[in-house]
Amino acid sequence: MIYFCKVKFTPRQIEILQAASKLIGKSGPNNVTTKNLAEVMGFTEPALYRHFKSKTDILVSLIEYFKNQLSDGIELVLDKDISGFESIHQLIKFQFSLISKQPAVIMVIFAETSFQYDPVLSEAVLHLNTWLKAIIIDMIRNGMKDGSIRSDVKKEDLATIILGSMRMTVLQWRLSEFAFDLHKRGSDLCTTIKQLVQPVTK
Repeated sequence: MIYFCKVKFTPRQIEILQAASKLIGKSGPNNVTTKNLAEVMGFTEPALYRHFKSKTDILVSLIEYFKNQLSDGIELVLDKDISGFESIHQLIKFQFSLISKQPAVIMVIFAETSFQYDPVLSEAVLHLNTWLKAIIIDMIRNGMKDGSIRSDVKKEDLATIILGSMRMTVLQWRLSEFAFDLHKRGSDLCTTIKQLVQPVTK
């Protein structure tokens, strides 16, 4: 059973997070400060601190805000009467759609090497990845039961392959400055994954 514990944000906090996302898109997470974020919002820094404790708090909250949105989509997928593999297909489709609408968030999620000396941010990124992997493992387990996914491989390893391919696709999209259609690449990826995981017929 997958539980979705979502962090609640006030409307003002959401405005700040959206503004932070735009700044990150322009200059990267390491160059965003509470000072320039407050300026964008028309706040003083002390006013900003009434909503978030620090820059780290803002970045962690941005990850949680993304996770909230991802949770909404995954819950809709899990409510459908579809196969385990199709659940994974729908998850990939939704996540790529979500990322394409707010590409700056991947600069935070994929900046873990920059956060290696910040245990709070490192833990937030690790928690997101661990949470998503657990959901995919559960989908794989269901797929093995309904026959849409081969059962002669380790669920954990298969989840790592799926997550790794998703990550590489998104990272290439970002590094290429969004040079290709992420939706189309995600669809192609799902086709390849299906060929790899579908049961072997004799």
